[in-house]
Amino acid sequence: DLYDLFEELRDLFKEEDLEPWTSCEFDFTREGKLKVSFDYIDWINTEFDQLGRQNYYMYKKFGVIPEMEYEMEEVKEIEQYIKEQEEAEQ
Repeated sequence: DLYDLFEELRDLFKEEDLEPWTSCEFDFTREGKLKVSFDYIDWINTEFDQLGRQNYYMYKKFGVIPEMEYEMEEVKEIEQYIKEQEEAEQ
């Protein structure tokens, strides 16, 4: 099934001494081309819960603003966290 294929892909990354990713995202461009991106943030070991990450994704990808103010605050915290992670890698 699809989960097994993702596990195989992740294992191939490890076998090639590439950093194992934590999530994989598929997008299609306006031209219909597939764009695949990998995320390396260890979300399980962060303070952000599933709902916060989902709100962040919906905001980032589709511009959907969370209904509750505290949810939007968490989205901003996640944005800051990601920015700090990216700066630490440079």
